[in-house]
Amino acid sequence: MRRGSFRLARGLVALLVLTLPVAAQHYAPTHYSTGAKSPTPEEYIEHTGGEATIVAPGEFILDGVRLECGQRPTVIDNKLDDYGAAYPGFLIMNLKLLNRVSTPVKLWIYSHECGHQFRGPDEETADCFAVQRGRRRGWLSPGGVEEICEFIAPAKGDAMHFSGSHRCDYMRQCLIDRKIW
Repeated sequence: MRRGSFRLARGLVALLVLTLPVAAQHYAPTHYSTGAKSPTPEEYIEHTGGEATIVAPGEFILDGVRLECGQRPTVIDNKLDDYGAAYPGFLIMNLKLLNRVSTPVKLWIYSHECGHQFRGPDEETADCFAVQRGRRRGWLSPGGVEEICEFIAPAKGDAMHFSGSHRCDYMRQCLIDRKIW
């Protein structure tokens, strides 16, 4: 029995070692990628077969709200496997999925990804950045935070994210914290 377990473990490690270099070649951020080789927006679009598009900095509009993230462009990729993602230097939004959620949730998702641009890969920091930005710019109220919480409440924690309920508790604190990013 032990010999079989050892062989299985060795086989899984070998499979992981063989597949990691292949997986690293693909441009498929799960949320915020800080890998050694981040693509440019143009390289990302080329990887999608030209199906994604670039929106110039400051030109991206969601539900009538013009959004900006410094001088970073937004890539529209409706085949992205999430609502939004980011690489250093640009944001990625999936409008097909975003159209399923309320305006405060959409704006929070964009601002969360923008938060990664300014604050790095930490998810709680990006959550707080988004909430405080929304409060400061007038599009996020306590009721909007509750809409965001309803949206992420079912989320279970993973290697990058705390559970949805933990994130909500933290965002509620950020909303009342007077420190502005």
